[in-house]
Amino acid sequence: MNKDFVVIFDLDGTLLNTDLLIHKSFEHVFQKYKPEYQLSKEDYLSFLGPPLKDSFLRFFPETMIDELVDCYREHNHSHHEDYVMIYPTVKETLEILKEKGYSLGVVTTKYREAALIGLDLFDITQYFDMIVAGEEVVHSKPHPEGLLKVMKQTHCSKGVMIGDNTSDILSGKNAHLYTIGVKWSPKGTKEVEALQPDLMIEQMDEIIDFIEGVS
Repeated sequence: MNKDFVVIFDLDGTLLNTDLLIHKSFEHVFQKYKPEYQLSKEDYLSFLGPPLKDSFLRFFPETMIDELVDCYREHNHSHHEDYVMIYPTVKETLEILKEKGYSLGVVTTKYREAALIGLDLFDITQYFDMIVAGEEVVHSKPHPEGLLKVMKQTHCSKGVMIGDNTSDILSGKNAHLYTIGVKWSPKGTKEVEALQPDLMIEQMDEIIDFIEGVS
């Protein structure tokens, strides 16, 4: 059993491929509230990772943000089955880590309701000891608050953070954990690799040997 080591995952872009869902949800909001604005590829890529409010504040006044977020979520929640996929070997990897006795957690900027829709869709919620959602922290990644919550809840003093964004790697480093970056992000890996995570992976099952070695 590996009771003192926790494996923490980001959600979007790490466990689940939600890129198209995010793209379509932002497209829906902009068509309704800013139809004259043509979203660019760079705009769409910039939406992958940050909290919704931060993304919308770049384009709209603060007084509109709650309405925009509600519009986004309504569309997003109802289209998971249309646009979301699970990345290869994710479910098998979670099952193996659980069998080996590791604590598992998710830290996401998503609201809990949306996070659970995605996790439940692929029947992987069961593997996680704790899920920390966007509304459950004061400080989003790269702040380590969410990761430290998972560590406290699981009574672990060591662990690893796995993600596709610089904020994931930085949050892991800020929590004094090992860090693993994934290579399947549409944003590319240059910025993540520049932060020198302990490992970069092509698919999720590559984390198992690494975790066994450092735990």
